Amino acid sequence: MNKKLLFTLGIIILVVLGYFALQDDTSQTGTSQPITMESNSNTGLELVKESAIIPFQQSYSIDEEWSFIINQFEPDAKIVGQGVITSDSDLEQNPAIKVDFYKNGELVHYQIVFKEMPGFHSVKPNQKYLLDFIDYEGFKVLGENNYSIETANVKIWRIK
Repeated sequence: MNKKLLFTLGIIILVVLGYFALQDDTSQTGTSQPITMESNSNTGLELVKESAIIPFQQSYSIDEEWSFIINQFEPDAKIVGQGVITSDSDLEQNPAIKVDFYKNGELVHYQIVFKEMPGFHSVKPNQKYLLDFIDYEGFKVLGENNYSIETANVKIWRIK
């Protein structure tokens, strides 16, 4: 393996470890459980939609009960607290979205999805769906630490 590949793998591992270090470390029922798409037959994931183009900050209905809104985009994302992301710069180096999921109009949970880490997720209590962030269009800097995109292309999974 070349040095660049090892370096990239090391950075990804550090980001993942940093993410879990920031999570609440209680042993209560209902804590997040990490899963990966590579093991989807073992985790009970079912592909609902291979590719869905979702307008930024607009509701998208998955089924009669569930919907979601992509409410935040960060071009150079990092996790700074539980459920909080921000950007280190205006450069498109580590794009991520924050998505709120609703059941019958009531917020149930959120998901932070990094474009460069597809297939890595945490499952929260009462979670029925999760997303992979494939790509986006229309990136704009609106102000200091304020970003927008026109659409995001996501893959939708159902948790069985």
